[in-house]
Amino acid sequence: MRKHLCQLLAISFVALAPLDAQNKPPTSSAPTPSPQARGRARILGAVIDSLNGGTLADAEILVEGARASALTDSLGKFELDSLPPGTLQLGVFHPRLDTLGLSIATKPFHAGPDSTLIVLMAVPSAGTIVRDRCGEAGSGKRDASAVIGQVKDPETLQPVARAEVSIGWVDLEVSKQVGIRQTPHLLRDTTDKFGKFKFCGLPSSLEATLQARRGAAQTAEIPIALGDRPIELAARTLLLSAADSTAKTGGATVSGVVLLGDGAPNIGSRVELVGTEIVALTDAKGVFMMRNLPPGSRLLLARHLGYVPQMTPVDLSSHEQPRVTIKLPKYVAMMDPVLVVARRGAALDKVGFGQRSKSGLGYFIGPDRIERMHPFHVTDVLRMVPGLRVIYTPTGEAVTSTRDIRGGCVTYYVDDMLFTELQPGDVNNFVNGHEIVAAEVYQSGLVPPQYMRAGGSCTTILLWTKFKTGN
Repeated sequence: MRKHLCQLLAISFVALAPLDAQNKPPTSSAPTPSPQARGRARILGAVIDSLNGGTLADAEILVEGARASALTDSLGKFELDSLPPGTLQLGVFHPRLDTLGLSIATKPFHAGPDSTLIVLMAVPSAGTIVRDRCGEAGSGKRDASAVIGQVKDPETLQPVARAEVSIGWVDLEVSKQVGIRQTPHLLRDTTDKFGKFKFCGLPSSLEATLQARRGAAQTAEIPIALGDRPIELAARTLLLSAADSTAKTGGATVSGVVLLGDGAPNIGSRVELVGTEIVALTDAKGVFMMRNLPPGSRLLLARHLGYVPQMTPVDLSSHEQPRVTIKLPKYVAMMDPVLVVARRGAALDKVGFGQRSKSGLGYFIGPDRIERMHPFHVTDVLRMVPGLRVIYTPTGEAVTSTRDIRGGCVTYYVDDMLFTELQPGDVNNFVNGHEIVAAEVYQSGLVPPQYMRAGGSCTTILLWTKFKTGN
């Protein structure tokens, strides 16, 4: 008569080990389930994600001592059958754990013949990880949150040591006494030999950007957010290329889909790789693909006329082709309350519009003047600017310069990002006139240094929209 055992192991043993210490045992496919196999052991389990709430899906479960593996399902559950009896140990591997620098494993346990064991494993809570990584900085009642991560080379996937990582955010205070006060914050850290960095003592409810740099190479400013619990933790891996970050091509590829908020057909949505002139348009299904991209952690920007532009981070490498989904909410115009107007003024000051307008080097159009125009197209804003001429082309109205030496060429920046026209007048197809809050026009030779392009002598137009300055 066979002996049947059912044992529950509630395990949340976690080794907060460096990533290079996480050596996976040799893997093989899990044995084909065979409940009737005589003398074999069976394990049922789940992985709990205490950090984010819920369970951990698509985690790889490896069995030390049995050369077996399984993947957790969408509910974080897994099953291992037909295991040899004896001493076993389970380990959990997942990209999220790699980013956190965590190794999760059970203590060795005995599985008898004809036995069924239930094993629960857990990712530690934010508080546990923060206290381990930050010490006293993570134990206070206020500003006890943290952002941690690792910097890697996108091609070798090796840690990048001695890279400077910065996190920046702006506190916005609104009151009758002070009006609107913006307080910028910037913290820096240097990666250790494992490429790891950390920022401790951060406030919750934080929206910030992360950037890594080393020498001439730098990543984009990657957005990161913390929730509103007393202790929050965010983790991010940044891919920093060893090459100069001004490289415009490489061996990386990205694909994805752009979805419009109201379900309208989205053929011709525009997707840009920020910081380059690489642009793709979506097909009838909203699908796009971009090839020959420079590697690293970068940003994609999607636009569609009548919808709010959205940026999404993407990690580019020749080793893997990421696929992204970008959702564009419908743009709904609204009347400007006093608060919105004040926020726009503060935002324009932040991007330097006010300071540059005092220089007298360019032609400036402010919010009050644009509101009186009631523009429908971008060309409606620029039609009366000295030195510019609106012409009619087969693809619509386009702006040319009457003063530059390259036959009327114009360079656009929209919300501080280069906008490359695929055809004359393309800017009208992706930016509404009523979205524009302010504009700056610089003739060749008078362009501010940060907007100069190598070998460029075109007229430069800066457009600032409600999405940058507050709707």
